[in-house]
Amino acid sequence: MTRYLLDTTVLIAHLRGDEDVASFVLDLTSRGHSLCVSCVNVAEIERGIRPRERKAAGALFDRLAFLVTTMEAAVRAGRYQVEFEKRGQTVHLADALVAGTARVHGAVVVTDNVADLPMRDMRVQRPPSP
Repeated sequence: MTRYLLDTTVLIAHLRGDEDVASFVLDLTSRGHSLCVSCVNVAEIERGIRPRERKAAGALFDRLAFLVTTMEAAVRAGRYQVEFEKRGQTVHLADALVAGTARVHGAVVVTDNVADLPMRDMRVQRPPSP
């Protein structure tokens, strides 16, 4: 069983009825994989949610595992930022925290924004697109 950390782009697509993403998520679940969120994704959804989506978002969060952003994940996030800053590439704090959390928990990040997660010590996967 693999843990998949669903990034905010994937959560939004699912909440807004993207059939390809919904099928992908359903397939992962049916094969026994664990679907997860982090504090960053929950906060980003809460910030941008439409009032009519609130109930669906709550129901979705209830079905997903919550991966805690540990001290180790936070340290890793800061180190990612330093590492890529030296290369002239900005990694935003939210993305670094998602990456650090995924790495600590051994999760694959599923996101449409693969370029935002250039880390090589963790796995990133793009969801299917129409």
